[in-house]
Amino acid sequence: MATEKSVVGVIRAARPAFRNNHDKAAFVVHASFHAAGYLLTATGIPALSESALSSTSADEVGIDHWNDVDEEYGFVYVNPENLGKRVLVKCLTMNDNLVVSALLVGIETLLVIVLSVNDYVGENGASNYSQQFKKLDKLISSINTELLSKLGGSSHTGSSSESQRYFFIDVVE
Repeated sequence: MATEKSVVGVIRAARPAFRNNHDKAAFVVHASFHAAGYLLTATGIPALSESALSSTSADEVGIDHWNDVDEEYGFVYVNPENLGKRVLVKCLTMNDNLVVSALLVGIETLLVIVLSVNDYVGENGASNYSQQFKKLDKLISSINTELLSKLGGSSHTGSSSESQRYFFIDVVE
């Protein structure tokens, strides 16, 4: 699981340029997956394309162009413990919210959470990344609980029905 310290470390190491508060929240989602050990295999336009999941490559990519598309963010990850497990994460802006969906490919587990961006991101444009967020620990806890733990949970690995689908929606305030 991701911790506040590990997520801030990922953010500081990547040194992303944020255009707005939605960028900040979307990058925390990415940093949480990265801090939890997932390998980033596509981001930005390639992750949002129809062919994003057709690649079987487990080659890690950089974060370049992650926020090139207005109001939408895409990330594709592989689980390093099982390179066959690919996760597509898409974030969509809706007013002051960020709708985050994560699809575990193969098992077709779809998880969705709605984050109220203003609850977690401050207007502070300081160069100190940790000061640009508020209640970061609560945001990371929500990502851990509602996404990461459910994607990596043992309840999904032993599913006997390939057509079984999971759909969870939680509004996180």
